Amino acid sequence: MDFKLIKSDLYLILAYFAIAIPVACFDYATYDDKMVLFYETVFMVIMDSFCAYIIIYKIFPYFFPRRQYVQLMAVAVLFLWVTGYFGINIYCLWESCKGNTWSLKASYAGLNLVIESFAILGLILLGKKLSDAQVNFLKIEKEKKESELLRLNAQIDPHFLFNNLNTVDSLIDTNPVAAKIYLNKLSQLYRYLISTKDQEVVELEEEIEFAQNYIYLIQSRFGDAFQFELNVAGIKNEPIFIPPGALQTLLENIVKHNQPRPNQPIKSSIVLKKETIEVSNNLSIKTENVDSTGTGLANLKARYKLLVDKEINITTNSYFTVALPLIRQVD
Repeated sequence: MDFKLIKSDLYLILAYFAIAIPVACFDYATYDDKMVLFYETVFMVIMDSFCAYIIIYKIFPYFFPRRQYVQLMAVAVLFLWVTGYFGINIYCLWESCKGNTWSLKASYAGLNLVIESFAILGLILLGKKLSDAQVNFLKIEKEKKESELLRLNAQIDPHFLFNNLNTVDSLIDTNPVAAKIYLNKLSQLYRYLISTKDQEVVELEEEIEFAQNYIYLIQSRFGDAFQFELNVAGIKNEPIFIPPGALQTLLENIVKHNQPRPNQPIKSSIVLKKETIEVSNNLSIKTENVDSTGTGLANLKARYKLLVDKEINITTNSYFTVALPLIRQVD
């Protein structure tokens, strides 16, 4: 549930005061001193806005995600009590109230004053946040299903299968041993895709093994035109996770969008860093139209946004580099 102050919240608050201020003015219609009406209206706007900001956008975001509901209620009531305590004394400075304005009875009156004034605005904002959360949840569920479909479509791309079967067909005649190894790698690759199709994340070590099989298939088809270097030392030091098929998407893009030149192979690397795993390659863009839907990276971005609300980082100069955030904790 997102408790950030957004533009639509401000519009709602302004709409509330556009109604609340005229209503309050009716209560003071019989006042001869119009300055009292002005001061009390300003006081209402300031107190309601202050209470709404602190409770809705500060107290709730701290306790609600942790499910500390008792602490939330206690801190909210304490805040309203203290605010009312000082608020009633500020109010009494204008009204010249009699008696001890710092007494327990006065503080209780201040609490009632603040609650009566703030309650409607607070409930409206909370109701809006709950509604926003429900809409956002439905949107995320829809995007998640669409993302899953895109991922599965990318994983079982028939062109990829046909190309590999053609490679096997040519190897059977020229090098049966290599053909057997190639088929073994291909079967491992598809076994991985099938076994992880319902998983949101997999261990990075498994994804690296999958990437190595994928690289073997690429190099068997294209030879030294595509060269790969893996630097993933420390991969077994701690549990690290990544969306399944993430490296495949990036490796597939390298082959799909780059054209090797004579004596100028496409050199790529997979490097494990502290917070990311980076896949980069030198650029040699294909001049002809590429048979691509353009959904690979967009799909990967959406999956990271859904999983850990993190952005993948893309940089382009002489090399095209994609840095995927590592996921160290899975709820």
